[in-house]
Amino acid sequence: MSATELSQDEQEALVAQWLKACPGFFERHAEVLQEVRLKDPNSDRAISLQERQMHLLRSQNQELNSRLNEMLRFGSRNDKTQVAMVAWLQKLIEAQDSQQVNGAIETGLSSVFEVEVCKVLPVDPAFEALLEHPICQPFAKCPDVFKEKLVHLQGNHDWQSIAVLAIPLEQNRFAGLALLSKDGERFTEDMGVFYLRQIAGLAAAALRRVAA
Repeated sequence: MSATELSQDEQEALVAQWLKACPGFFERHAEVLQEVRLKDPNSDRAISLQERQMHLLRSQNQELNSRLNEMLRFGSRNDKTQVAMVAWLQKLIEAQDSQQVNGAIETGLSSVFEVEVCKVLPVDPAFEALLEHPICQPFAKCPDVFKEKLVHLQGNHDWQSIAVLAIPLEQNRFAGLALLSKDGERFTEDMGVFYLRQIAGLAAAALRRVAA
């Protein structure tokens, strides 16, 4: 098959393979690099191969810097969350009665999750359904049966996301824990709930301790 019978893609593939097989070509023909012109990705003008390579390296550096900054932000936030979590656990341990435990749960988790409202809700059989599957979703999707229990917390605020957990107490009773946020990304349906179940378990242990 002659070169004229090859498609454009096939001819380009052959050229690419040949250049890879002959790494010394541009060393022997350096003038070719000076003569090759490519389209500038940021304009309609033609630029040299070296200039195009500089554009590519600059773009890659910007992407790497962006990823690094994102990692640093996540790391900083994780450090802050860890500090808040330790402070919360200390308050739970120091609490001497149910009122102090409730206060520690609410103020501590408000800081851990950075939410406007965190409230321990009275015992209600409806919360048992949330033991293994806590609510973690946009506020608009929250089932009405739980929204009704939050009327006294809502006020005139425009809540965007919500988490509702079950707190297992003694004698198979279940209290609730509600976290409300104006940030629609704070609680989403694709978030894992293992961490939320751990939080609920720690809160329950503290409440059972003072009840005993």
